[in-house]
Amino acid sequence: MSHTPLDDHFISNPDLDLLGHRPHKSAMLLWQALSATALYNTWPSLVFMGGWSAMIVLLNKRTEADMTVPSTLLTALGVLLGLTLSYRTSSAYGQYAEGRKLWTQIIQANRTWARLVWIHCPDALRAVPPEEHGVRAAEETRAVIEKATVVRMGLAFAVAVKHYLRGEEGILYEDLYDLVKFIPSLHLPSGIPSSENANIASGRFPSKHHQSSSVTITSENELKVFRSPSGSTLPPSDRPILHPARAPPKFRFSETFPFKFLVTKRQRYKAAGRAVMRERMKKARSSGGVGSNVPLEITMFMSSWISSLQKRKTIDVPTTNSLLATLSIMSESLSNLERILTTPIPWSYNAHIWEVTWIYCLVLPFQLYGAGFGWVTIPAVVITSYIVLGFAEIGSEIENPFGYDKNDLNLDFFTNNIIKEELAAITARPFTGPEEWIFVKGNDTLGRIGVGADELAEKGLQEVRRSLASLSGEKGQGEGLRGRARSPV
Repeated sequence: MSHTPLDDHFISNPDLDLLGHRPHKSAMLLWQALSATALYNTWPSLVFMGGWSAMIVLLNKRTEADMTVPSTLLTALGVLLGLTLSYRTSSAYGQYAEGRKLWTQIIQANRTWARLVWIHCPDALRAVPPEEHGVRAAEETRAVIEKATVVRMGLAFAVAVKHYLRGEEGILYEDLYDLVKFIPSLHLPSGIPSSENANIASGRFPSKHHQSSSVTITSENELKVFRSPSGSTLPPSDRPILHPARAPPKFRFSETFPFKFLVTKRQRYKAAGRAVMRERMKKARSSGGVGSNVPLEITMFMSSWISSLQKRKTIDVPTTNSLLATLSIMSESLSNLERILTTPIPWSYNAHIWEVTWIYCLVLPFQLYGAGFGWVTIPAVVITSYIVLGFAEIGSEIENPFGYDKNDLNLDFFTNNIIKEELAAITARPFTGPEEWIFVKGNDTLGRIGVGADELAEKGLQEVRRSLASLSGEKGQGEGLRGRARSPV
């Protein structure tokens, strides 16, 4: 069995010279590295601090004003600010680490769910299979299809959680639609408030920039009706327009400092168009379609399948309990992820941190110039501001680790490269009994090199025990523990 690493991280001897064989990508990799640091988000503030400190230095040098402050004030303020930022970043990283832990639970639950469903649940629809060969074969075929579908519902749950945490409602996504398009909607409400419904202390929530899918079930004939993102109704035979599996917000140079203050007529027109589109999407989400909590709906149907197995009496009680426990882990992980997303640092505390941080940075050039730094005050203020503002910005960024920022968790890797590939490998073949893979010639791991388990089984139990004893370097273990003196301990 060969194992192909999914990423360079899993290679025992990685190539440390990342740019030696591809120098043309050096600039691109450097830009990606810089965009993942706090410098990418704080450079407008650093430019402002450089201009502010230059103005203070010029006023002190070109005028008779003595614009300095004693160092005692900022020393005490710096100590308090350091303790506050330390708590802020540690609290934010705590949520980041807990989010990664919960995604580990989702991955582990998917592995356990696939193993229990594919191996421990029989390929039968009845407790006693029918005697007729044709009926039995048809029921076995339906059971295998049923199991494969339910295994992939674990993948659908993980993918739905990814979009749910990013504020991407509905199922019209390339990596989710085919996994759940056949499931009726339960119209369950979302456990994450929108930015319009959140109070001031709720912090930042993912923006809902995708229209909800509107897969509806009519009460008359249970007919699926699809609506495209434009709102037009499509017949069931047509495939709706799907959003990409990964759709990070586009970078607009016009929204960076200082160009965002230079609003042109064209920019105002585009902003008005985006506002109208958001309003249409809001009405589309409230007009019907699938519920806002797609992951919870998926777990409901997974639980319904377990209930069907109980009614058929095709699995025993321990297997049922294991399936329910695995499903409970998925549901609990979803609830805890919602808790992380909806429990940021209180707004008043976060605002106070930024206020104290800016007061410290604004007063800093007065102290440094008074300490005799002169023109060196300008770079010293910029460097210090980068350190202080960088910590505050990092805390705000990693507080919600489920988005598209460079430092966020790679949810697409979890769903596409781990869960999807593993579940596909599990369901790729039936798992046969031990007589087909234990009692073979290649199994010579029982102390006799070149002697397979099939040949060893024909020699009898005593020979097997002697072979096992040889693994530990002992002899004469054929009689078991008889004849040994009991240890006085």
